[in-house]
Amino acid sequence: MQRWVTLALLLSLGVRRALGQNGVGELPVPRGLTLNPDLPAQTLSLTWESDSSLFDLEIFHTELMNVVLNETVEVKTDPLTGLHSWTWHSPLPLECTSHSVQIRARNQQSLSQWSPLQTILGSDIPEKSDSYMFPQDKVVPVGSNTTFCCIVKEKVDFKEMKYGRQEMTATRLSRRTYAITVTNQPASGNTGTNVICCSQSSTLTGAVVFVGYPPGDEGLVCETRDLASAECSWKKGRDTHLRMKRSRTKYTLNGRDCLEANERKGSWCSSKVWEESWTLVARNPLGSVQLTDSAQLTDRVHLLAPVNVTAVEVKAWSATLQWSWSVEAYKKLEMVCQLQILDQEHNSTHNYSGAGLSSAVLEGLWPDVDYTVTVRCGSKHSFWKWGNESAAYRIHTKMDRPDAPDVWIWMDSSNTGRVFWKPLSVRKSHGALVAYEISQSSAEEAPVSLPPWNFSYPIILNNSSDITVAVAARNPAGLSELSTGSTPAYRADSQLSESELLGTNGSFVLSWQPHVNASSGYAVEWVPTGCSGLCTVDWKKVPESDSSFTVNSDSLVAGVRYTVSVYSLSTSAPTLLQRWQGYSQEMIPSQPVSDLLPNQAGSDVLLSWKATAMEHQRGFIRGYTIYLANAAHLDLIDNISDPEVQSYRVKGLSLSSYKFVVKAYTSAGEDAGATVAIKMEMNTADMLLVGILVPLGIMFCCLILISIFCYKKREWVKKAFYPEIPGPKVPGDWSSPQGPLDVKPSPHSLVHIEESPGWDFTKEGLFPVPEEEEESENDNIEVDTDSDEPALLRYYNQVVGDGSHSNQVSDSSGSSTVSVGSTQTEVTYAGIQSPTPSQGACSGGGYRPQMQSVAAPPESQIEFEADFQDDGMNAGYKPQCSWQLDSPEAENFSGSLGSPTSVTSSQFLIPESSEEKPQPSNTWFHNFLSGKS
Repeated sequence: MQRWVTLALLLSLGVRRALGQNGVGELPVPRGLTLNPDLPAQTLSLTWESDSSLFDLEIFHTELMNVVLNETVEVKTDPLTGLHSWTWHSPLPLECTSHSVQIRARNQQSLSQWSPLQTILGSDIPEKSDSYMFPQDKVVPVGSNTTFCCIVKEKVDFKEMKYGRQEMTATRLSRRTYAITVTNQPASGNTGTNVICCSQSSTLTGAVVFVGYPPGDEGLVCETRDLASAECSWKKGRDTHLRMKRSRTKYTLNGRDCLEANERKGSWCSSKVWEESWTLVARNPLGSVQLTDSAQLTDRVHLLAPVNVTAVEVKAWSATLQWSWSVEAYKKLEMVCQLQILDQEHNSTHNYSGAGLSSAVLEGLWPDVDYTVTVRCGSKHSFWKWGNESAAYRIHTKMDRPDAPDVWIWMDSSNTGRVFWKPLSVRKSHGALVAYEISQSSAEEAPVSLPPWNFSYPIILNNSSDITVAVAARNPAGLSELSTGSTPAYRADSQLSESELLGTNGSFVLSWQPHVNASSGYAVEWVPTGCSGLCTVDWKKVPESDSSFTVNSDSLVAGVRYTVSVYSLSTSAPTLLQRWQGYSQEMIPSQPVSDLLPNQAGSDVLLSWKATAMEHQRGFIRGYTIYLANAAHLDLIDNISDPEVQSYRVKGLSLSSYKFVVKAYTSAGEDAGATVAIKMEMNTADMLLVGILVPLGIMFCCLILISIFCYKKREWVKKAFYPEIPGPKVPGDWSSPQGPLDVKPSPHSLVHIEESPGWDFTKEGLFPVPEEEEESENDNIEVDTDSDEPALLRYYNQVVGDGSHSNQVSDSSGSSTVSVGSTQTEVTYAGIQSPTPSQGACSGGGYRPQMQSVAAPPESQIEFEADFQDDGMNAGYKPQCSWQLDSPEAENFSGSLGSPTSVTSSQFLIPESSEEKPQPSNTWFHNFLSGKS
């Protein structure tokens, strides 16, 4: 402690010395500065004496001498005490560290010296070595800013401070003090928000802060329950979040503690005396609110609940209730009471009024029904509110005779049908039913009794006359009135024109023309179409004034076809006026078409099927779609919009396998589809005939095209495949026989012609061939008579000898000979080379002339002539390459027709006789190529 005092004195001396050196004026120094801290409020009050009114104040954190305030203030002198007073609100608790204060006076010209430092000690002085945190258990409003400080123990390292779970950045105030400031604080939980201080190894200390709201209560209302005392209630405002006992809201009513609210029994407070005006004050550490109310006693009457509610008398249709009051003053009060009646189906209220009302008669009840009744009352004059409800009271009414059932007769043929009646509800049965009794006007037997769960009975018309059926219901209270019905005339569906009926939102909306004989109204009947046996028949009777009706969806089933009929009702049998068939809601068919069959007809397939059964259609069939099924999808072939068509022909199919799908559709869509497969085969006479005729036709067309092409290109074809070979040209006139043969050499021939007056019989000459031999040997040779070339000549090489030899030849031929002895021309070969030994007579491909040696001896020559003469009688001309001089066989010379003859030959070209000319051998192809007809 002495060290701190010494430090303060040194600081004071130093400040004074500095001021003196700076030449401060000689104003008196403020005297008697005292410090009075208010730790909970975090305020520091300063008082001093001085003649001045303007002062400079400085406040330090003592240990580090950090300036936390440097301000000039104007403070007047208190006239009573003669002192100057000023209060400073510290942003952090004053316990966090020591604070030092100094003050000096000032005026416009001068300053006084600083007063000695005055210090208030904090909890961080060495004498206090424990850990502390400030402030503790502080209550602050939501959104405020609060500074927390942690004083750590001696020789303990500070680590961090946390606000809730949030780590905060701490500021060092002294050697042991660290501080954080939390801004805009949110509302805390039920137990407040924890602030902790931690060292490196443990939690050192902590504090709790409560952040909440001031009271927000409103709407104070006071009323009387017993016409003497008062009960005041109000609405609580928002949650203050201050639930600890010392911080939660406290209430006072007209200056008295409100025990009920303070003990948290609710937001109400009672007073034994009606005061006509009240003031409620709600207060917590963050603030307070004041509420007021005033009223007359009779204007705020809130009655208690009636007690001891009982039933005095219970009947089938009514009951009398009675109750009592717990407050004697109610017996003279004009009041109104309300009885609330609840059963299984309905809820109703009945109001009654009177002075001190304590009983009521309930009307409009139903027999054999359980009811629950509650009673509440209120002041009739200046009605304030309904009082509390009594406890629920249960009553059960007695039974009564049932109501007459609703009866309808449905005919399924001309002489059979059923009588139907609707089950009676609880309100109409008036008690548990035990049986239904049925009787017929034309039957001799006694009425039939059926159990209560039967609602139909078959009827049979023994003759054509109509009958009347009566139905009555029985319960323990007795038998109901008879409900009668007459059999309507039977009308089969096909005997009456039926209209298509489309549902609207799952219902049937009907309308018809009024009928003059509908004295008892109309009956609308709907029944599933085509049902047999015990059908579900429903009906509704309509007054005479109505000519329209809506069949609700709750009595219809989607996807079921109904036959709806309208009958006029009178004293006689019902008369059918109109009939429809339709669906309340169409759906896709539940099953596909049946008996789908494919039939092959040539290249077509005829698909046939049967319509889906009515119970599976679930809508009007609008048509069919035909698909060709491929690998993963369906290709639409056609859409048949006529539902009566039940076949389809797929035309022009090739030989392959096919799969077809037929789907029926309604307005809701298509069904799943029926599938059939077929393999197209040639198994009919038509396909066989087509298989034969088509190739033949194609071949015939190809031949015609080829013929036309050849005819157009006949010149080219003729040259390419049948070239024309020129025949030998014989100049001169060969028609005159017995004339000398004038052989003229070709200008291009290498033959040398010598003229000699004498005849050398050693030379060869040309001899004509006898016609007989010629004719006999060439019968098989065809001659082209159409050719432009002269006729082919047949000639032979002859050796012209002397006259004796010539005569031999003539004799052997048996025909006239032509004398050639007068011929003065001698033909010799000159310059023609004989073939080399390597070349045979026929080894070459070209023309080879006859090879004879001129120097050959006459004997061999005559012998050759004889041999040749024998052979030459039976053969035609042979080219040199094919002559076999020593061949004994006769040769056919037809292959040499048209061959050219060398003009260098020594033989004569003699034409054949015109009479012996052979017939041409032209073919159709040759004529075709030649363009002749």
